[in-house]
Amino acid sequence: MEQAALFSAAAIPALAWSVRGEQVARSREGSSPVLMAGVTSLLFAATLLPLPVPIAGATSHVCLTPVLALVVGVRRVLWPTFFVLLLQAVFFAHGGLTTLGVNTLTLGLAGPVVTVGLWSLMRRLGATHALGLGLACGLGSLSVYVADALVLALALSDLAEPLATFTGVLLGFSPVQIPLAVLEGFASVGIVQALASRRPSLLPEPLRLLRKSPAPISSVGLLLIVATLSGCDYEGIDGSVFGAAAEHAGRVPTDSLLDLSQGELGLAMTIIILFGLGFISGRSWERLGREDSDALPR
Repeated sequence: MEQAALFSAAAIPALAWSVRGEQVARSREGSSPVLMAGVTSLLFAATLLPLPVPIAGATSHVCLTPVLALVVGVRRVLWPTFFVLLLQAVFFAHGGLTTLGVNTLTLGLAGPVVTVGLWSLMRRLGATHALGLGLACGLGSLSVYVADALVLALALSDLAEPLATFTGVLLGFSPVQIPLAVLEGFASVGIVQALASRRPSLLPEPLRLLRKSPAPISSVGLLLIVATLSGCDYEGIDGSVFGAAAEHAGRVPTDSLLDLSQGELGLAMTIIILFGLGFISGRSWERLGREDSDALPR
């Protein structure tokens, strides 16, 4: 509990900084709150959807905060990450309430910061096209799990050798997260290409150079559908790897403090949340399209 309290306390000023940044951004002319609604919806769906990796026989999820940080900035992506993780912890027992602070920092801050840094490096090296963007987002996704492994090693340092725990967790994640990081790299390029073609004004100037045919989106979407339908009975990598490391160190993982994902109430809340987020996403895209139409000369 000491670790949970420590990271929760560290997350509070980071969230305050993010919320304040959102308020400042919305006070500026041209800042679209509709974009943030779409960001939140997309982030919720991506981080909740289990994607199986057949070669490893396990499931995990993409992060998506890396590419979203490139689109809206690290500061503005942190508070939607917290909100999404809170919903998932309460209604789906995904993540957990005691780990909400550390999950917010690793997914919403560590991964995005690494991605922005790598993208800046890629630009200096001249790799400003799809390959550079895909590498930055894929490695940014992996950095989230490196941070998770480091946090777990520190949390279990009184029971096990931190370096051994850190190495073991990384090795456990690798067969699943490396393929998904590659997939996330392709998906990130597809998202940016779609925005560059549809609404380039929403993107920072360097990302507008990727205005090409959004054909990769279809390929990535097909891969996601096939993967989801082909491995729904696989075990989640988060629970299996973290749980095994904790049990090996002599600390048995506990159940979630609050889980409304089961039964009729859980089903109703799942339907309401998914329908609501889908509606927000649809309205966001509709409004963006309407703004494009209004901008055309009559």
